[in-house]
Amino acid sequence: MWLHDLNFFAKLALAFALMAAAWLVPDWRWGIALSAFSLCGLFLLKVPNLAGYLKGAALLTMMVMASWILNLWLQGQPMAEAVPVSAGMAARLLTTTAAFFFVMETSSPGSILAACSAARLPPVLTLVLSLTFGIIPMLRDEFARIGDAQRARGMEIDDVGIVTRLRFALARGVPLLVQAIRMAHAISFSLALYGFELGRKRTTWRDVGLMVESRLKFKNDPSRSDRA
Repeated sequence: MWLHDLNFFAKLALAFALMAAAWLVPDWRWGIALSAFSLCGLFLLKVPNLAGYLKGAALLTMMVMASWILNLWLQGQPMAEAVPVSAGMAARLLTTTAAFFFVMETSSPGSILAACSAARLPPVLTLVLSLTFGIIPMLRDEFARIGDAQRARGMEIDDVGIVTRLRFALARGVPLLVQAIRMAHAISFSLALYGFELGRKRTTWRDVGLMVESRLKFKNDPSRSDRA
């Protein structure tokens, strides 16, 4: 898929541009329009795991709006003014999460490392970027596997109310934290095993421009044409 071969920093720049536009628009109507545009873009580009994101985005929108409406109402603001403010805030967060969801789902750890190496970024920054955008999808998959394990043990987590569903989701936090610690230990062990050093400069193993391409090409290899 061409989205996975697009330069990681080009996608990251697009995500930051969308986030900045979402937080700078003055009116809540523009914010909702921008969030709808972002969601339509995810659908048209056929970004993987979109159904799971939409479920989480719907839950995030409800929680943000409910908390903001309650907070503004307790401060004495009329409901007619509190609802647009809360809708604008939810739209900003929805656009932000949609933009970075696109980056995470279409960027492999290899493409991130290749782009960072081609840009000659410091090793620490390269490591932070690759882990941030690489480990979150893995933790999400682990979160889903924990849910499947709960279902296998007879825990009903689907056809229940929103409060019960939130309580069960929070119950997955402890095993998810344990798995995250194990995963971090495995990554650090792998880096040490392969000789990762913060002071060592590295080169990239791919051609990195606007698109990330493999270097394993032989059409311009003179030795191969001589053998032919």
